[in-house]
Amino acid sequence: MSVPNRVQNVSEAKRQKLRCLYTNARSLGNKMEELELLVQEVKLDIIGITETWWNSSHDWSTGIEGYVLFRKDRNKGKGGGVALYINEEVNCKEIRSDGMDKTESVWAKITLGKKATRASPEIVLGVCYRPPGSDLDMDRDLFNVFKEVNTNGKCVIMGDFNFPDIDWSTSASKNSRDQIFLDVIADGFLHQVVEEPTRGDAILDLVLVSSEDLIEEMVVGDNLGSSDHELIQFKLDGRINKNRSGTRVFDFKRANFKELRKLVREVDWTEELVDLNAEEAWNYFKSQLQKLSEACIPRKGKKTIGRSCRPSWMSKHLREVIKKKQKAYKEWKKGGISKESYLSEVRTCRDKVRKAKSQVELDLAKGIKTNSKRFYSHINKKKTKKEEVGPLNTEDGMEVKDNLGMAQYLNKYFASVFNKANEELRDNGRMTNGNEDMEVDITTSEVEAKLEQLNGTKSEGPDNLHPRILKELAHEIASPLARIFNESVNSGVVPYDWRIANIVPIFKKGKKSDPSNYRPVSLTSVVCKVLEKILKEKVVKDIEVNGNWDKLQHGFTKGRSCQTNLISFFEKVTDYLDKGNAVDLIYLDFSKAFDTVPHGELLVKLEKMGINMKIERWIRNWLKGRLQRVVLKGELSGWKEVTSGVPQGSVLGPILFNLFITDLGTKSGNVLIKFADDTKLGGIANTEKDRDIIQEDLDDLVNWSNSNRMKFNSEKCKVM
Repeated sequence: MSVPNRVQNVSEAKRQKLRCLYTNARSLGNKMEELELLVQEVKLDIIGITETWWNSSHDWSTGIEGYVLFRKDRNKGKGGGVALYINEEVNCKEIRSDGMDKTESVWAKITLGKKATRASPEIVLGVCYRPPGSDLDMDRDLFNVFKEVNTNGKCVIMGDFNFPDIDWSTSASKNSRDQIFLDVIADGFLHQVVEEPTRGDAILDLVLVSSEDLIEEMVVGDNLGSSDHELIQFKLDGRINKNRSGTRVFDFKRANFKELRKLVREVDWTEELVDLNAEEAWNYFKSQLQKLSEACIPRKGKKTIGRSCRPSWMSKHLREVIKKKQKAYKEWKKGGISKESYLSEVRTCRDKVRKAKSQVELDLAKGIKTNSKRFYSHINKKKTKKEEVGPLNTEDGMEVKDNLGMAQYLNKYFASVFNKANEELRDNGRMTNGNEDMEVDITTSEVEAKLEQLNGTKSEGPDNLHPRILKELAHEIASPLARIFNESVNSGVVPYDWRIANIVPIFKKGKKSDPSNYRPVSLTSVVCKVLEKILKEKVVKDIEVNGNWDKLQHGFTKGRSCQTNLISFFEKVTDYLDKGNAVDLIYLDFSKAFDTVPHGELLVKLEKMGINMKIERWIRNWLKGRLQRVVLKGELSGWKEVTSGVPQGSVLGPILFNLFITDLGTKSGNVLIKFADDTKLGGIANTEKDRDIIQEDLDDLVNWSNSNRMKFNSEKCKVM
């Protein structure tokens, strides 16, 4: 099924040079706050750091909002470690190879936009640390990486290489080890552009470039915290095209909701919707709400690095404290003050910054019960940036790197796992259960209550109706929406906007080049989700009344959780073990479970469960003719038809999956328990007969999977 794109890609590029900083931090953990202050003052695009001294315990606190982080910690021993922060507006990808894995270095490639005229399409960035005690093998590994990255295009390599005896004014040294390094630089046509000492009287920190005109306005001076290495700042030429999205979002801080409510109340919804079917009524409602929202809520550009990314603890006073410390550093370097006086300013600065940050975090912790989102938002900003998508490898070995190409390929892969529609089950006459003529009555108060519960910070769906607007207008729009909902459910007409989804690919684990390692999460209409919540409550009530609820299921079930799942299973198994029995446990996992639920088989089961037939018909039409497209950094793939599965990200999806697998394992003679698509089977295995019973249960599960067209993932199924 082919549907033209309704949303135009309006991304645009802004050419500018990149502001870069490099330094040896000598433990970045206690200097992150000062680095964040520096980022705000200078508006940095690229930050290279050596000697981070990070390990896994720092994973929660290494991120800087607005930046992608590539890092490499030292595998053995303390110290070392390198990090590379790149402004997320810059198109960048990490470079990895077996040779690089042997070195204390991190590498990335930034891509220039199509309009760049003075540079090659790509620039390689590297941050390296060569410890003072490096042996010949370590040096050889590092120099081989230089040759690997410096083959095409241009490169910039920053790092502390610990060659204090090299005279960079003549590029000469009496030390033979130094001469090997100089030969590598010369053979690679690299230029060392740092001319001032970076630690004491020595130039230990270097910037190597493939072309001297790549770098301009280099400044050596100041330091980070109490590090004895100077900061190196410069601008990277090449006219980088930043990936700034032209998408303009609502500026809710300047919204006139009072006027918007007034305008919405003036619409005669009863008169306008009276003779319209569900599709027509929905389109009229949507267009009116969009038009009125545009009139009352100004828009703003997508946030960029700057004021919007400023840490909550940052203040004008702290910036003054930092400047005072920087001034003391310069005075100490000139001999104007003692080292102790300078270190005193360092300690004062560090203490004031930490106290300000601690106070903010204490206030967040105290208010977690009333505003948990603010607390977790602060925590998430400190985490490393989420994994980037791709580059992806196709089946024929080709590499896809551009965002549009990756979006198209991911959507093609996501669609390839769908089960084909079962024509024998499609649109067959439905069974009757005695309530097929019962009208569904959705009240205005039900709709208003659900609208008021919306999270106004969530994303809008493909219909571009923002949850914040729906929440603010809950009282005004509840009545027309209730009318539309009732018309839709009782007539069976599901508007087009409610059957389409924007897919966001979420990286799970493994190789980023493998499309199977991404989970498709659906962004669907928020209004449709409101209706789904109401219908879910009615479906649950019907299931409970008819006694069809799955007593073995703990996932997505009220009053049950992962904890109850574990306790129930653990209690039975330990009882077996306490009585001296041998126990076999089998852990089962479906392959692409939520994406492969066959619609025909699902609907047949729903018909038998006593669900209101109008709701069952609505679900049938909601699943029928669904479309999806992948959205990746503003790029939109084409549409693909969804022939199976329950949408991941919808409200009804999880409960429909639970109902679909209700009859899984009902004949089991052993302990069987389910948590969503994860199933555990356990039983006594003292004798051959005991093991035969377990095998029979396992065969029964496999037969169920075959008859229901659901495959177990053998790689994730384990026996213990």
